[in-house]
Amino acid sequence: MGMGVTEFIGQYEIKKRIKTDFPNPGSGIEANIRVSHEAYNHALLGQAFDYLIRIWLETKCETIHDPHKTISNFPTDWLSSVSYSGSSYNDTNDFNENYFRKSQEKEKYKKSYRRARKKHQLFIKTGLNVNDAIDASLVYSGLDYDVGFDNGPLHANSFEKDIVTELQDLFHVLREQKTLIGGSVVISPVFGRRSFILEGHGDFIIDDMLVDVKVTENPRFKPRYWRQLLTYYILNQNHREIRQAGIDDYGSDVTYPDLSKVGIYYARFGELQIIDMKKYLKPLDKYDKLRAFINDRAMKLNHDKRRNYKKYYELLTEPYDFEDQKTFDDF
Repeated sequence: MGMGVTEFIGQYEIKKRIKTDFPNPGSGIEANIRVSHEAYNHALLGQAFDYLIRIWLETKCETIHDPHKTISNFPTDWLSSVSYSGSSYNDTNDFNENYFRKSQEKEKYKKSYRRARKKHQLFIKTGLNVNDAIDASLVYSGLDYDVGFDNGPLHANSFEKDIVTELQDLFHVLREQKTLIGGSVVISPVFGRRSFILEGHGDFIIDDMLVDVKVTENPRFKPRYWRQLLTYYILNQNHREIRQAGIDDYGSDVTYPDLSKVGIYYARFGELQIIDMKKYLKPLDKYDKLRAFINDRAMKLNHDKRRNYKKYYELLTEPYDFEDQKTFDDF
């Protein structure tokens, strides 16, 4: 694995260069919080809500592209933590018992997947039972509560009930957002699968706008949010140029849209802050030099000696002059 976007934008020279050339244009939002945090695990809630948004987008957009294929198909990595062959036990009885237990887990997870997929597709078809979408998103994120109405009431401890209630409230606010509905959507766009430039993925692209979702209770537009969105914007442009040049598929079977806007959706507030990149990133020559600088540093920090960078370097940096250019030997 090479350096990803999160680590890259934390580098001192990257932070300094972006702040100097194009300072954070976001100001945050002024709104009252609509969904307070109850569930104690932010990571579990955030992951489940990510899947819930993807399911909702499938019902609202005419054209859907999912590079990960985790929505129309089963998430293939969900069972990766369960091993079904081999054992550290030497005793035959211990081995058989362990294998049987793992086989039971496998069947349990498969059953959960089948239920999730059924409820997922039912919600796509009808758009009626919100709990179907929530249950599917919980299973896809690794949780298994079975919250749909068709199987009776939820039997869960207080933590599980908090997560379900919070997801219901967040989803209610999400469904009011007309600006998050478009003709086409790219779900969780992949940027740099091969990681020799930068590896990362956004939340989704609606038409020509890249959106990142935050479930924070802090409505500020933080500088790192801006650095993340700007870097995704640059990587999206790289993706388009690399595909158009025919030198690499760059981790996707579709060419991503030409972005004009990026935004942060503050899920607990039901507010979207949008940055018009075409207007802000001027003069264009200054932006081109920044982009070349970002690509130069990314390729050198992720330098893999087994790969020939010449064609990518010529395409993404050499047409532009920029200060502080370094050689691969400096890294």
